[in-house]
Amino acid sequence: MAMRLVVTETEAPRGLRLVGELDLSTTRELARFLDPKLVEGGDVTLDVSSLTFMDSTGLQLLIRSAITLSGRGRVIVKSPANLVRSILDLAIRTDKIDSLVIED
Repeated sequence: MAMRLVVTETEAPRGLRLVGELDLSTTRELARFLDPKLVEGGDVTLDVSSLTFMDSTGLQLLIRSAITLSGRGRVIVKSPANLVRSILDLAIRTDKIDSLVIED
């Protein structure tokens, strides 16, 4: 079975590019790449322009990551498509997290 989420490292900006779906079955794969960057601190950019779906577990991982970086950096979610954008907007309006940033 093909991987439903492909994660690749990016250098400039430092971060990860996500392709596919971020949900209960794929959050562990993202965490494997993301957690070491959270330990280092500094901004981490997630290019989600090719992310076609994200559920609440994916959102929880982004929020947890941003809280982990609080005061040491930010999680920058770049170029979310409509579905992912609406989930992020709803969550950010509900629970303001300064270290979680959305960039178009």
